[in-house]
Amino acid sequence: MSELVETLETDVLAAAYAAIGELWCNSLEVDQEESRAEAQALLVPLALVNEEGALALSRFLEQAPLSEEDYIDLFELEPKCPLYFGSHVFEEPKTCASASVSERNDYMIELLGVYRHFGRAPNGRELPDYVPMLIDFLSMTVDSREDPVRVKLLRDYVLPFIPPMRKRLTSLEVPYLHLLDALEKIIHHDLKHTESAKWTPTSTS
Repeated sequence: MSELVETLETDVLAAAYAAIGELWCNSLEVDQEESRAEAQALLVPLALVNEEGALALSRFLEQAPLSEEDYIDLFELEPKCPLYFGSHVFEEPKTCASASVSERNDYMIELLGVYRHFGRAPNGRELPDYVPMLIDFLSMTVDSREDPVRVKLLRDYVLPFIPPMRKRLTSLEVPYLHLLDALEKIIHHDLKHTESAKWTPTSTS
């Protein structure tokens, strides 16, 4: 792959992650009409990089957006599908004491280490496994695609958490299933570029 083509691909992937991250957000936080328009404009260049991801994204955009009330019911107040990857895999701790030694707590500590490795930190309002924030982080680190820490993030801390979330979205029959599919397709393409990258333990403290 030539340097120019690789640069263009990196730019498209960064834009795709950013667009997908925004499309998960509440319309009170992000102008969804603008976000959908930007995602629509991205479909052609994305198809040149990852056709399957572009197709899944287009399927999401073909569906009418949820009302604010339906969005809150789905993702926020006693959510049917929490926007936190860990909540789909790990049981919620029953007590405050058990929270500090729970598997989900360990998962979030690992994520914090990854954020800090790249000189970033969560905004303080959300947990490290908040889906839109984590996707936005992927957008900001595409230039570091060969960094083994980022490779481990994708392989171990994101991809394995997509199937449980997909199962929930499938049962709810909501268009966000297509948005999750788009994310998964793009991550797999992202990793193809880094197949030669090998993980070695690195201090992230």
